[in-house]
Amino acid sequence: MVNKIDVSKRCTPASFLGYINYMMKKLVLAVLLASVCLTLPAGGSSENHISQGIVASNMMQSADVSQKSISEILYSISNLYAYLDKNFLYEIDNEVVSQNLIAALVNSLGDEYSYYISAEDAKSFEEDVQGEYVGIGTYVSKVNPAFADYNDPETYMLIIVSPFPGGPADRAGLRANDLISAIDGTDVSAMDATEASKLLRGTEGEEMTLSVLRGTSSFEIKLVPEKVVIPTCVYGMLEDGVAYLGIYEFTEASAKSVEEAVSELKKDNPSALIIDLRNNGGGIVDSCLEIADLFLSDGDMVSIKYKDTSGMPDVTYQADRNTIMDESIPLVLLVNGGTASSSEIMTAALKENGRATVIGSQTFGKGIMQSVIPYAGGFIRFTSADYYTPEGNNINKTGIQPDIIIEEKEYSDEEMQAYEEFMHTDSIESFINENPGYSIENIEKFASQYAGTGVPHDILCLLMRNEYIYSMDIGDRPVATPDYDPVLSAALEFIKEGR
Repeated sequence: MVNKIDVSKRCTPASFLGYINYMMKKLVLAVLLASVCLTLPAGGSSENHISQGIVASNMMQSADVSQKSISEILYSISNLYAYLDKNFLYEIDNEVVSQNLIAALVNSLGDEYSYYISAEDAKSFEEDVQGEYVGIGTYVSKVNPAFADYNDPETYMLIIVSPFPGGPADRAGLRANDLISAIDGTDVSAMDATEASKLLRGTEGEEMTLSVLRGTSSFEIKLVPEKVVIPTCVYGMLEDGVAYLGIYEFTEASAKSVEEAVSELKKDNPSALIIDLRNNGGGIVDSCLEIADLFLSDGDMVSIKYKDTSGMPDVTYQADRNTIMDESIPLVLLVNGGTASSSEIMTAALKENGRATVIGSQTFGKGIMQSVIPYAGGFIRFTSADYYTPEGNNINKTGIQPDIIIEEKEYSDEEMQAYEEFMHTDSIESFINENPGYSIENIEKFASQYAGTGVPHDILCLLMRNEYIYSMDIGDRPVATPDYDPVLSAALEFIKEGR
């Protein structure tokens, strides 16, 4: 993990229909610590007390560090430690001192994307995303508690970055940018990301209750953690010979997996290819560039600009390998507010080089990059560069506008309250037991039967559609379906009309 560049995001404000339609891949259930989760110790105000004891005058004088060089500051801290080591009543745990000093230094950068992974949490940080996990099935993120602003819930609650298709969170209707304020009644505001994500993993088979904030609506929902292996991507053929490729995130294994997937899809002589990047929160830059290069014969893909004093030269990455799919085959990218960082690099590379048509809603907007270095048995992740699209745009905080915009529906507080109450019932399970077999007729029957609950018709249809699909054996599930998915439907219609 030395010096790898990562552009994962903090959170992704995708709306409900945007993420819940991104469900037609193989079942993946896990809670992972997203690479952006901040792991610094929880901060907060404290009561200061000045001892009346005698303190060496030179110690007091060295406390004024506002105008000192870093070497003088470190020397002063060293003197302070020596004094405390001699006079503090109890034993000092040097390992704790070391870890907290490192964390404090990185924390002092004032950057929510920069943080320290302690030696204790290093193993978890290094776990491969294809490993086995127990959880509710979503990537999560949390702002360093030192940056908490209690007027802004996003700064102190646990943020759902993107749910995994088929997981408990996915099936229950949780979505990107939902905020979790408590887990089984335990407030997460003072926790760092590691503490909160560990709590969210839960115990396999044991029900947990999440307190969720969505917009101005708050509700509780019960979920049962499960164990799965997370795939990198899924693929298959849709109607009219259209190939579908869904990419979850960009890991070290993603490029190889995508290349193998496209090679398999080519055997069916696809008329077009849809790449679904909805709720793909990013990951390793090299991986996304390798994948973009599979579809581009030439052209700039991204430019990276570092700090002048870093010694790192600015660099522009260009497509430089043979394409894996003939460029005469139409390529469509599906995006939403959950499409972020390296997903946006790939989207811009293919869009601005005229290789792909982008359909969906505005992407998240993260135009900065982070590097990861090993340190003291753990890792330090810090913001190291800006990146620019082929046309020279920095999309930070703005995102990428699709060529064809499919706005995602928003819901009222009353509708969300009705949804919360409905999810506390066993209506879905009871209906599917009485009406087995996936069909539009059964889905519409379900929505009609529960129309009086106040839950919007489209949400009822999506919930039942997902439950039908994920009750199937893995081999029988469709890789994707346009049923109740306006973005995928629009893509298929666009390809069909040849526009």
